[in-house]
Parts: sequence; C-alpha cells; structure tokens
Amino acid sequence: MGAALDLSARINLNRTSVLVLDSNPQSLDLLRRVLNGFGVRSVHACQHVRDAERIFYDQTLELIIVDPLFEDDSGFEFIRFARREENSPNRCVGIIAALGHQTLGNVRAARDAGANTVVAKPLSPDVLLQRIHWVARESRPFIVAPNYVGPDRRFKNQGPPLGTNGRRTDDLSFDVPVAAGPDMNQSQIDEMFKPMKVAL
Repeated sequence: MGAALDLSARINLNRTSVLVLDSNPQSLDLLRRVLNGFGVRSVHACQHVRDAERIFYDQTLELIIVDPLFEDDSGFEFIRFARREENSPNRCVGIIAALGHQTLGNVRAARDAGANTVVAKPLSPDVLLQRIHWVARESRPFIVAPNYVGPDRRFKNQGPPLGTNGRRTDDLSFDVPVAAGPDMNQSQIDEMFKPMKVAL
C-alpha cells in the first residue's frame, strides 16, 4: 500500500456507485467533487447514519467512504453494521475510513470495525485515488467470526504472536523441524534446474 500508484494503470470509475458518509457538509461536498473528478457518476452523499443505512439497503455499491468520527461513535457502528448484514450484496464492499484525527485508537477502531484501509483528512485526491486503486485490487480473505467481520486484519501471515499457539488453521508454526539430511550446496541446486533432454 505504501508504493506509489502506477500512473500508467487505469481504473474506470464512471459506472462505480459510491456511498459517502460524513457529518461535515463541507467535507461531504469536497469528497463528492473529488469523486466526480475521478469519473464517478453515482455518489450517494449522506450526512446522517440512518440515510446511509437506507442507501446501503437500496443500492448496489462498489465503495463506501466514511468519516467514522461522529459524536456518538455511530460512524464506527455503521461500518460494523455494513459488515454484519449477511443478506446484503454490499457486505463485502470496500470501505475506506477517512479520519480527521488519526490517533492510534481511531485507526485501530476503524480497522476493528471492518474498514479495508484508513486515509487521513484533509484528503489529497492523489492519496484517495491510490487507496481506491489499492482496495479494488487487494486480495485479503474476508473473515466472518463471532467478534469480527471484515477483511483479514493481517497483511502478512507471520504465524501467531510469540508465546501463543495461534487460532487459525493456516497459522504458521515457529517450530523448525530437524533437517532430514545435509543441506544442498548451490551447484546441487543449480543442477536441479538445468534443462535435460528426455529420451522417448
């Protein structure tokens, strides 16, 4: 995600339907204009969570951008709501949390609610486009668990934390098995990759 966006890569957003939820009307208008500048024709701008929930039920969405920092934390609750709606085709949609206050607690809260990524406000159009591009192409599995629904919060599978056995079937073990024989040297490895003639 830290890599710069390849300017030769193109992403066509003109048939994309985006829901934007932000309690600040100026920020909401700015986001709408930026998305229109990217070619997005269908922007559903909502200042209230109840309106966003109605759009979530009524429209097929490709992306949600939400500033979750409402006074009552209902923005974070909206992300959790979106992820837990089992019968909605929008359940697995990409969600970008746009945070004006990027404290570690807020970033963790957005991640743990089910957001795919976080972007800092005030928004730079270049950075927002990079995040949209990244969310569209990411391949993390979607997790459904009793206490969390959303994209896998791990970006790398490095095994369970030290001192634990892990909770997932694909957790890597830190136990290194004893070698069955001596290590191969480089010439033996190279020999395995040499093209060989096959006698028929």
